[in-house]
Amino acid sequence: MDKNEALKIIESLNLNERKAFVNLNCKSFEELMEKTSLDRISLLRALQFLFNKNLVVLKTEKKKQVVLGENGILYRKKELPERRFLNVLVKDKKLGFVEIKEKANLSDNEFSISLGVLKKKNFIEISSENNKRLIELKASMEKVTSKFPEEIFLESLPANYEDVRAEGKAILKSLLSRKEIVEIEEVPNINFSATNKAGEIKKTLGPEINKVLSMKLLESLTPEILKQGSWKNKKFRIYDVKSPVPKIICGKRQFYSSFLKEVKEKLISLGFEEMGGKLIVSEFWNFDALFQPQFHAARNWADTYRIKNKFKIKPDRKNKKILNSVKKVHELKWRYKWSLDKAKLLIARPQTTVVSAQTLAKKPQLPKKYFCFGRNFRPDIVDSTHLSEFNQLEGIIVAEKLTFKHLLGILKMFAKKIAGIKDDKNIRFLPDYYPFTEPSVELDVKHPKMGWIELGGAGIFREEVVKPLFGKDISVLAWGIGVDRLAMSKLGVTDIRELFTQNLKLLRDAEV
Repeated sequence: MDKNEALKIIESLNLNERKAFVNLNCKSFEELMEKTSLDRISLLRALQFLFNKNLVVLKTEKKKQVVLGENGILYRKKELPERRFLNVLVKDKKLGFVEIKEKANLSDNEFSISLGVLKKKNFIEISSENNKRLIELKASMEKVTSKFPEEIFLESLPANYEDVRAEGKAILKSLLSRKEIVEIEEVPNINFSATNKAGEIKKTLGPEINKVLSMKLLESLTPEILKQGSWKNKKFRIYDVKSPVPKIICGKRQFYSSFLKEVKEKLISLGFEEMGGKLIVSEFWNFDALFQPQFHAARNWADTYRIKNKFKIKPDRKNKKILNSVKKVHELKWRYKWSLDKAKLLIARPQTTVVSAQTLAKKPQLPKKYFCFGRNFRPDIVDSTHLSEFNQLEGIIVAEKLTFKHLLGILKMFAKKIAGIKDDKNIRFLPDYYPFTEPSVELDVKHPKMGWIELGGAGIFREEVVKPLFGKDISVLAWGIGVDRLAMSKLGVTDIRELFTQNLKLLRDAEV
């Protein structure tokens, strides 16, 4: 290595790197900290930068260390409870339980432990006088004034676990049984050594290296330096722009939240209008208005999360006409006695189709396109594709002369533009059944890792749904898509729970 190359490398080191570089002959990290007068974090960063420049070899190993716990720190300042207990007895020789506890300022727990420890050490004995229990000092003053092995051990901390001898291990075991006096924790043991490259630099520069290392280099420019021109005739530190640096963690929108925002913007750009609804709804709007009979088995499956106190909603005047129309349809088509009391019960919303029914009842002007994102609640068993609380993307298109072919076209567009499916072979439609649509269809897409997954269901609203709500029969294309699963397909997520994760690594690494 020639002199110019060696100088160039030295001139690329910042002040902390130079301090560490010149003291690489230290035997331990603690000694290096003392020699450089740097704190632990600053020294670690300097060594990492030297490692990036191939000037030092770093090796980190985990080692066990015995350290003071929260109470241990307190007791090293105020003395152990048994020492304070003993100090009180030294003055009075014989005292009652309550007196010792109060004079030594001990908690119930500290008093009990001190009593056991001192009795075991044969320092005290318990007697009784006039039905009063007394504690009397038994040990000699020489023994009392000597330090306990526990006190000597606490004074030696922190210490490497491997360095604790056999007698120390017995004391450690005893102290570990007490609350937060000592703890064993794993700490990184940092070993370092100079590389051949570092050795070549020192050899090339020789005695001149100390002068070069102490050279003041300009590391930054300020407005004052530029105005005064004090940068002239000064040497700038060479900045290394090639070595890897620590990753900067910056704030960003949560990746699933970002996906929902993107979907919403796409739907609005396609002419859809957002609709909304409440999380707590009546059975009437969630089931009856959607032509689901009150005796239907599927109704029990979906309607599990009921309001505990069985509150009921009173229909307003505007909805009485709709309520009567729905009642007539149920009794005529399903042939059973329809119950108003059941229809008025409140439930946690199991589907966002209720929002479509309520929107249709407002009799919108035609043609119209609506969508909504909504939280729903079902008693599903939580696994990689199911949650008991989930999001749904609901939508309807209300217009004259719409067909099933139009619906399939809309669903295919969603699969491609929103789920990110490029090949038609990875989209499929299967026949399905819903009480409120006929015909009905299931939309599936092929996940790159999980295979075929169901995104949701769709269909054309039945006349029995549309006519009571809207006042006349009209074409209504409707769909309810599990937007959580839609996100899984688009984002490559294999477990639906990861969409709501608190895993910082996953949140930081996720692309937005």
